[in-house]
Amino acid sequence: MHCTDTKGTGVSKLNSLQEYVTQSTNNEASDNYNELGPPADTSYYPFNQIQGFWQVDATSVQIGIMHASNLIDDNRRSEVNKEMATMAYNGEFNAVSIFALDNVALNGNAMFSILRNKCGQSVIEEDEVLPCGNKLVMPNMSTSNKLPLVWNIVLFIVYGALVVMVVIMLVQAFRLRNEGPQEHRLGKFVFDRLECLHVYLFANIIPKFL
Repeated sequence: MHCTDTKGTGVSKLNSLQEYVTQSTNNEASDNYNELGPPADTSYYPFNQIQGFWQVDATSVQIGIMHASNLIDDNRRSEVNKEMATMAYNGEFNAVSIFALDNVALNGNAMFSILRNKCGQSVIEEDEVLPCGNKLVMPNMSTSNKLPLVWNIVLFIVYGALVVMVVIMLVQAFRLRNEGPQEHRLGKFVFDRLECLHVYLFANIIPKFL
């Protein structure tokens, strides 16, 4: 997929998107629907919405289906939210009322912080102004798809316990098949104990790790 190739063909796609959002905020104000730029009549168009996400048409949808793609994964792999937040931090947008992003769970808070702390919005008193804009530290936008070590340990314990329980139950099932009624009661006793162990494990032990 072109848009997710951050070092190859995706660079030109990202440049096109950056050019689009920059023109949408920095061009001369106009109410012409076919021209990019902020609205001239703010009473009729009070908000200037910037769409900082990949634009979709029928052709791109077909390509995405052929590659088993989806908007959330394309957004994550292309790092488009990070690029839009970086542009906002560097003050490349002049007129923004609403900034639309896909998958705001990824770097959405960073964009919110950057727009909220844009210079001109952090005034406490007339003679005292807080640091603003790129005078503040850029929000951390690094991401990792790896699970923390503690969750790997929890998953290992949970799945290990389930495997042990299944093995024990299978062994008991084979024994019950070859033994008489007297042993059947013993097997039922073992199964009852295993069920109690299962309930205790999920009710008392596992929640401590969550």
